[in-house]
Amino acid sequence: MAKKQKPAAGRLMKPAATEFEFYIGAYSPATMPMARLAEYMAQLATMLGEPTSVHFVKLKRGSTRIVHKVQAEAVPKVRERVRAVRQGDAPRDSLRAYDTVNRMLRDDNGVGALKEAPDTATEAIIIQFPGIQSSEEKFTIQERGTIDGEIVRVGGLNRWVPILIETNGEAVSGCWADRIMAKRLAQRLFEPVRLIGNGKWDRNADGKWTLREFAIEGFEPLSDEPLSEALSRIRAINSFKDTTLDELEDLRRGPAEKQNGGH
Repeated sequence: MAKKQKPAAGRLMKPAATEFEFYIGAYSPATMPMARLAEYMAQLATMLGEPTSVHFVKLKRGSTRIVHKVQAEAVPKVRERVRAVRQGDAPRDSLRAYDTVNRMLRDDNGVGALKEAPDTATEAIIIQFPGIQSSEEKFTIQERGTIDGEIVRVGGLNRWVPILIETNGEAVSGCWADRIMAKRLAQRLFEPVRLIGNGKWDRNADGKWTLREFAIEGFEPLSDEPLSEALSRIRAINSFKDTTLDELEDLRRGPAEKQNGGH
């Protein structure tokens, strides 16, 4: 008599895929134009990355909710990318896709949100898209400029590497460098530098300027020597023994009355 085979002990179950939902509060599935839906889905795919592992499932009733499934092996990468988008240090194409979706929602008089399906065992990861609720930007300028601060992070796997710089006690994201420049900046980690390049700045309705992106073309190391020590060192030179801060400012910029057009 043939022996019965026992079921394999400790057989591992294949991890299940995870569903995410992208909520669009501007349309219902019945009123959503197909071309506009395709635009949202294209930007969403760019923002999430992992194009071969993220699949469209269905549209839910009510307000438009795009349900998409992420294969198990790609879930950690998608979650990390979502976290990076929230913090502003995701890959450049992902951040641009987020901005594009937000502008589309504003144009469509709606808001949006991205989250994991509510039945997931993990804590929901959410990205809010304020859309119409966000302040209208008055205008954007693009010009060459500089940013002074301390390099606190250099990282990324793409052609353009995100650089995080701290200036005036605040971390500033949106700075990018190619790999050659990023390698040079990594050698200046936690040191003060002056970044040189081309940037875009947005001005909102309240008059606040926000850096959108800054392409780094070069940099200069800066001294972290306190002003008092620098002044003492200058005064050690005979010709500057009695020099005051105001006089140094005059030497650098010219006397105040000349700056104001006086004689």
